[in-house]
Amino acid sequence: MAAIIGVFGALGAPLKAQAYDIDCAIMLCMAGGFPPSAVCARAYRTMIRRITPWPSLPPFGVCTFAHVPVELGGPGGEGELDTNLPEYEWLNRTHVIWFTGRSYEPRDESRQWDWSIRSCDRENRTCRYIQRVYGSHTPWPATFVSESGQEIAYPTSGGLWHFYSRSIMVEYGDYEGTMGHSEWFSY
Repeated sequence: MAAIIGVFGALGAPLKAQAYDIDCAIMLCMAGGFPPSAVCARAYRTMIRRITPWPSLPPFGVCTFAHVPVELGGPGGEGELDTNLPEYEWLNRTHVIWFTGRSYEPRDESRQWDWSIRSCDRENRTCRYIQRVYGSHTPWPATFVSESGQEIAYPTSGGLWHFYSRSIMVEYGDYEGTMGHSEWFSY
């Protein structure tokens, strides 16, 4: 985050709205206190739209810098970067992984658990369930296997006895094909 703040500070406020990655714009504009500009005004509205409904969404998703104008520190410049080129294949290994879980005790029955793991593309548009379990008499397991074959631990904040939990993480691959993932963030 310090690097993002540094980039924003060095470049100043953006000059005009262009095709850009809105998640990058939210992070960069937030670091600058949402200075007055068309880009930052849209970024602020998008962030508020995401966190206002119940259940709220995370304020921003994955910033790939793929469609960020030079004024915001991205490589895109006037046009958009073609992420379908072989040298940008690593971006296509980025997934946003959503966890929702709850524990409850129905009347006159033993404790039960429901949980789901959903994996979405880097733009959070195309999603599919990796797991969906309802009414299990055992808690969710310690780990699951992602679409990219990584064994990932379930979120542990609040422990297995936590009554309701929602978390998000980002799974990514670098340009050499090495897979990694962020930590879980509860929201």
